[in-house]
Amino acid sequence: MTIDVIKEEKDYLAVYKSGNVKTVPLKSQDDEESLLFLLSQRYPEILSVNGKNSWEGGVIHRLDTATSGLVLVARNDSFYKKIIEEQKKGCFIKRYVAKLSESSETEGFESFPYTLRKGEIISSYFRAYGKGRKAVRPVLIKKNRDTDVLYETEILSLAGDEIRVEIKRGFRHQIRSHLAWSGRAIAGDALYGGDECDHLHLCCSEISFLGETISLP
Repeated sequence: MTIDVIKEEKDYLAVYKSGNVKTVPLKSQDDEESLLFLLSQRYPEILSVNGKNSWEGGVIHRLDTATSGLVLVARNDSFYKKIIEEQKKGCFIKRYVAKLSESSETEGFESFPYTLRKGEIISSYFRAYGKGRKAVRPVLIKKNRDTDVLYETEILSLAGDEIRVEIKRGFRHQIRSHLAWSGRAIAGDALYGGDECDHLHLCCSEISFLGETISLP
């Protein structure tokens, strides 16, 4: 498990999480295999931040367990509240890089109404899908109150099988599902029909907030 502090400030930490590490525990801060627990051994104050859920501490945004990349963690309540307001206004931006595969799961997807190209914005609502509701599917018409926010994934660049995208607010599996919807699932993403690989090729490589941008080295 790899957790590296990329930037340390009095109000926050920008941290790199490797793939296959949970960002936060399910319901207990004592989960020794989560980023939150491991980071709190060095920065215990992050557990005292009054976040959305008591067991998530100061974690601002979660990455899927299989996804690697930057995670922003508040060290105090004041910064947490400030950045959450930025999120609500669409001013907390996350950029990802992914490797695309040639295959994707097609079952349960509506017809893809966009084009996979630079500048395109893929937008949808979402619904839970499949056994155990482990996956999600994009929907163009709002069908339930749980997913009444329109989620957007903007394509920043596409060269060969490497794609860079940007999101301002995120839903569970948003990028993974949006790309699979296009017919090009992320390599290593078995849940959405991606080519078999040793890991999920999706990484949060850059975050921007409060006039600052932090990128992976």
